[in-house]
Amino acid sequence: MQILLFDVDNTLLDFDLAEKNALCAIYEKYGIDVNDEALFVFSEVNKHLWLQNERGEIERSELFAKRFPQVFEKLGISYDFDKNHDIDTEYRTFLSQNHALVDGALEMLNHLQQQSAQMYIVTNGTPSVSRPRIEGAGLSNFFQDIFISEEIGANKPDKRFFDFVFSKIPPVEKKEVFIIGDSLSSDILGGKNAGITTIWYNPKRQKNEQSFSADYEIQHLMELVEILNKKS
Repeated sequence: MQILLFDVDNTLLDFDLAEKNALCAIYEKYGIDVNDEALFVFSEVNKHLWLQNERGEIERSELFAKRFPQVFEKLGISYDFDKNHDIDTEYRTFLSQNHALVDGALEMLNHLQQQSAQMYIVTNGTPSVSRPRIEGAGLSNFFQDIFISEEIGANKPDKRFFDFVFSKIPPVEKKEVFIIGDSLSSDILGGKNAGITTIWYNPKRQKNEQSFSADYEIQHLMELVEILNKKS
């Protein structure tokens, strides 16, 4: 029996688009020009803080507290975050309302479901954002369970995250477990820490500058079906 662990953001759901839409809504609400620089600054700050969170250097609450103050500082925007309401909470609300699918995701999931694949979601997201996006995209019925780092108390790539997942799924040899995700630092490293087969979804053909590599690399999600058929 093959067990498939799927990341969500930029693997099943288009997080880049969701981030852009949510950020534009925030910028427009607060009278900030929506331009390439404003979008790029947020993206870079956000990626850096999430990497710190993955490495256990900052808590999730600290990430949320630091994110927009750092962005506004870099953009030269004055705002009193101590006296005014929480922009980050508003951003996450907007984000939860965006759930566009990655190209080929639905076709792949339908195909795997017809083959009776055992599928689970494994994400470093927050429940208040991840669950509405998953449900809004109509993905819930494809998966036996959804594992979210904030509920577990550990993030990918931490082995504790995967230990929790293994405690909840049917007993299976680890060689029969596959993780599919776009992030080398969380999905692929996490899979290696857990001793399972790793599949890097890399549609933009990004260069791997890490000291490790995935067992497989795909550019389109339907390629996953071919890999699994060969391994079955």
